[in-house]
Amino acid sequence: MSVYRLTLRFNLEDAEERGAAEYLQGLKHGDCNRFVVSAVLAHIRAENANAVDPTLLDSIRRIFREEVQALPSIADAALPVIPAEEQDDQSVLDDLELFG
Repeated sequence: MSVYRLTLRFNLEDAEERGAAEYLQGLKHGDCNRFVVSAVLAHIRAENANAVDPTLLDSIRRIFREEVQALPSIADAALPVIPAEEQDDQSVLDDLELFG
């Protein structure tokens, strides 16, 4: 069996580090090793899960740009055409509203 040894140092003046040291001291030797290995692997998995793939972001940006470019512009949008008679009638009604 190949063994890798590691020495840990804890600052006992720091409450969190002191608590961690006391917890590890309470474990049996084999349990302590398993705990540290599990904690390191859990941390690595959490970091990998939170990592954002830059190629995914680039793909999303590219797709968004393509979709926005495919949208019709405001100038291309057809405005409703109101016949001249209705425009005159509406103008008269608007003027009458001024008198309350």
